[in-house]
This record gives sequence, structure tokens and C-alpha cells, in this order.
Amino acid sequence: MKKRYIPVILIAALFLNILIPGLGAAQPGGVVPGEPVEAIGREEVAQKQLAAEKIDDLPFIGDRDENKIADDLDGLIEAQGDEKVPVVVRLKENPSEKVLKDLETHIGVIERKAQWEKALKGFSAMMTPEQIRALSKNPMVERIDMDREVKAFINTATQWTGVQAARSDFGVDGDRDGNKTSYSKNDVVIAVLDTGIDAGHVDLDGGKVIGWYDVINGRTTPYDDNGHGTHVASIAAGTGEGNPAYKGVAPGAALVGIKVLNSAGSGTISGIISGIEWMIQNKNTYGIRIGNMSLGAAGSSDGTDSLSQAVNNAVNNGIIMVVAAGNEGPARYTIGSPAAAANAITVGSLYDPGERGWVLSEFSSRGPTADNRIKPDITAPGSNITAARAGTTSGYVTYSGTSMATPFISGVIALMLDANYALTDSQVKNILYSSANVKDFGPSGKDIDFGYGINLSYNCIKQAGGFAGSFSDGIGFSFIQDSLSGTGNTDWWQFDVTDTTKPIGITFVMPNHTSSIDFDIYLYDPNDTLVASSTGTARQEQIRYTPTKTGTYKLRVYSYRGSGNYWFNVSWK
Repeated sequence: MKKRYIPVILIAALFLNILIPGLGAAQPGGVVPGEPVEAIGREEVAQKQLAAEKIDDLPFIGDRDENKIADDLDGLIEAQGDEKVPVVVRLKENPSEKVLKDLETHIGVIERKAQWEKALKGFSAMMTPEQIRALSKNPMVERIDMDREVKAFINTATQWTGVQAARSDFGVDGDRDGNKTSYSKNDVVIAVLDTGIDAGHVDLDGGKVIGWYDVINGRTTPYDDNGHGTHVASIAAGTGEGNPAYKGVAPGAALVGIKVLNSAGSGTISGIISGIEWMIQNKNTYGIRIGNMSLGAAGSSDGTDSLSQAVNNAVNNGIIMVVAAGNEGPARYTIGSPAAAANAITVGSLYDPGERGWVLSEFSSRGPTADNRIKPDITAPGSNITAARAGTTSGYVTYSGTSMATPFISGVIALMLDANYALTDSQVKNILYSSANVKDFGPSGKDIDFGYGINLSYNCIKQAGGFAGSFSDGIGFSFIQDSLSGTGNTDWWQFDVTDTTKPIGITFVMPNHTSSIDFDIYLYDPNDTLVASSTGTARQEQIRYTPTKTGTYKLRVYSYRGSGNYWFNVSWK
């Protein structure tokens, strides 16, 4: 058993935390480290308490202590005093006036807002902490949740990477022809090879789609009978007219739609190559500088397949190709085609701090390629991204995938080209991959999980245009690597949290994972309360947690089965 502080790597504008080796604080819950019986007991408790953490890696909004009050609401009312808070109350029967009046006899007048019978049996209200606690003891009540703000916006990604700041500070948005209400080949132009683009959506209308080619059905005007391509196009260049919260990365950029996938979201290698062929042939006609491919074939490619080679040739013909890594992670050797193309900028997916990151998306495909090259090249936000919904005038939909991270990088490159249109493919890559322009998560340098690291968009645009300015997300991070020697063994790590507005993000990887290795992680707050865990069986575990208290947090690394190496990144403030 090892006990130690996690060293923090600080970025610009952060205060320096002095971390002293050696863990002097008491262990969580009076744990006797390294004692297998106790460790297994803790594992069983953690699995019961935090089982919900396993469900699709959704934010845990549960009731671990089974007191009928959701844990996030529990934490809020502890610090709320007498001030009322918004809640949703789920009942065992319909909220008739008789039922509600009966409840009020026990807790006082309820400031009701809405009530329901079909979606769920219950109501929303404003209540004092005292009322909430009293109501939770009523046998008629099933659950009380915080009536929380729900959002999964693209603007959280653009905020945390500095895209919004760059657009403001440097005056870039992809519009180069001097007319923000029209689009032409003189703007920065992104070709989207996908299921099509719905040019009737307000974020993509007004002539934004300046070129179109339909491999599938031969139609002559833009459409999207699946929706994926519209979402992708909106992330890269949507104007946000339907809702400015969902503005794309480069809202002034123009688009060329190349439909290579059908209504089911699938296509053929030959059809996609035909789309690439048309793109190259029409590059000068439409001023295409960037090609976005949020598509691919699963498997492990060495980059010599025809589709990968076609992507390489597009780059050779002057088009910067940005390709999704795939969604087959976290296992190694899951880079398929055309993600393995040597000339492509291959993009992996992240949770951003707006999604309680920075954390690598568990589904994001990992290298190496079949011929042992390191892919992906870069990572960007791709989890829970909201953008334009096809078939609507101003609707939006939320998707996750490397398909979403890829147009984010395409949009960043569009802003770089707006800053300096003369940049070549190799110059763009040099800027994107520069150590000054990434958060180097994972092992030092380029690695098979994060690539070169997390894209710092502001820095890339700044360097592209030779601008002056600075941006910081205000979050520090550190990389740790170690090993566990056998089943039941435990390591403890700790770090000091000074700001509860910044999330704690932990990406934990067993680099040589096999079915015989299963490590789990548990996070404890300064009161030694277990607040989050990850107890899956895959190569990666992850924790995304917004702290409610400042002080020393402890991370327990536990071998449920086997021995081996591990590494993790933790980001926090």
C-alpha cells in the first residue's frame, strides 16, 4: 500500500499548490490499508452504493443512502439554511387535491408549480430544507429530486477550450468574404462527408451550404434523411440563430455537403471514395479547405486500405482531412478505417468540464494502429454535444461520439485559417500538436489514448494568427502512474481542492488490460465520505464529480482481480 499526494501541473493564471509527499491524513472510514478482507468488504459496499455509476456513465443523480432525497439535493439543503429550493416530488399515486392537502398537514403549505399524472405521478414545488426532510419520511413519497437545470450545450465545449474567447479576442469566425449574411468560396469552406445537411434549419440556411453532391440518391439539393450529418455540420459551423447557446465553432464558415451515407447512416467504401473523388475535383470550384469525415469502419487498420489511402490523397491534393477515431474504445487496437490514414487528423472524444471533465470518453477508440503507429492524434469535446436537429426549423438534439469531436476540430481549424488562410496542412498540424497548444494528458508526449492531448483551441488560433492574448480554463491537472501487485491490494492518492466550481475529472487506464486484470477506483471527500466510484471491467475507469466541499480528497485504487500497471490523470482546482 502506498500513500502520497498527487503532484499538480499548473497552467497559466493558477496559484501554485505546494504538495508534500507522504499522506498524513487519516484514511477514509478507518481503513487498514493493504488488508485484503477489509478491501473486499469496501468493494462490496461501494458496488452497492454506486451501482448507478455503471449505467451508461450518466451523471449519478441517485439516492445512495436510500433516504428518498437525491444525493445532490441532500448536499444542497445541508448548506441552504432556510431558503426554499426547487424540487420534483414523485408519489406512489396521483397528486389529487386530497393527497396534496394530506401532505400539507404534515409539512405546511406547499408552494406548488406543476403536477403530473402520466409522465410520472408527482409535482414540482419550492420547499424549505425542513419541508423536504419532513416530506421524505411520508410513506406516500417515493423520491424527491432537485429540479435542476438540464443542459448539454456545445457552448460548454467552446467555453472551456477557449473558442468563445478566441472569436471575441481575435475577431475570427470563418467569414472571410466580408459579408456575414452570405456565404461563398471566399469564406473558410468545410466539406462534410456524411448523411447530408438539412439546409432548412435556421443554423444552416441562408445559403451556408454552397455546394452539394449526393452519392446515394443523386438528388440535386441538400437534404438529410438521417440527421447525423446535420448535427455534425452544425457543430462545425452552425450560426446559433435558433438558440445562441448552440452556436457552432466557426459560425461564419461555409459548407459543402457530400452525402455518402444513406438514411440508416451507412454506406459503402466505394461510395465514400466517390465522394472524396468529387470533393477533390471540386476543391477549387468551392474553395474547400477542410474535409470532415465523422464516419468509418470498425476494426483495426494499418492505414493501407483503400479508404484510408483516398483520405491520404485528399490531403495530398490540398484538403485538410479531419477524421473520427471511432467509438470502439477503450480497448487498444480499435482504430479502424479511415481513422488509421497516416495523413488524417484523427480525433478522439472527451467530456469537457461542462460535463464534469476533463475526462476521456470511455467509448473513444484507442491505438495503436494495426501497424503500431500512434493514433488518435488529438482529442476534443464529443460527449453530450447539442447541435441542430434535421427535419426541424430550429430544433436541437444531443449526441455523443467521436463523430461530434471531429467537427469541433474542423471548426477550430476553420478559425485558424480565418486567422491565417495561407496555412498548409503540415503547418496546421504543427500548431495543433504543439505542446503549448494541448493539455498533455496521458503518458508524456503522444500516446494511444489522448494522442498529443486535449486541444487548447484558443492557443491554436492565437499562434495561427500571430495574435497576443491569453486564456485559461482555471483547472490544473496531473499524471500518475504506478502498479498493484495482486488481488486485494490498494493504493491511496490525495489532492487538495480549493474551488468547488471546478469539477474533478479522473481518467484511469490499465494500459495492458486483459480479462485477468480488474482495477477499480473510489473517490472520498474531506469528510472521508465515498462520493464517486468506477467499478467496471474494461480497460478504462473514469470519475466525473463536482465537489461540494474544499479540502483534501482521496482516491483509492483497488485491485478487484489481478496485478499490473495503471496510470491516471486527475484535473481539478
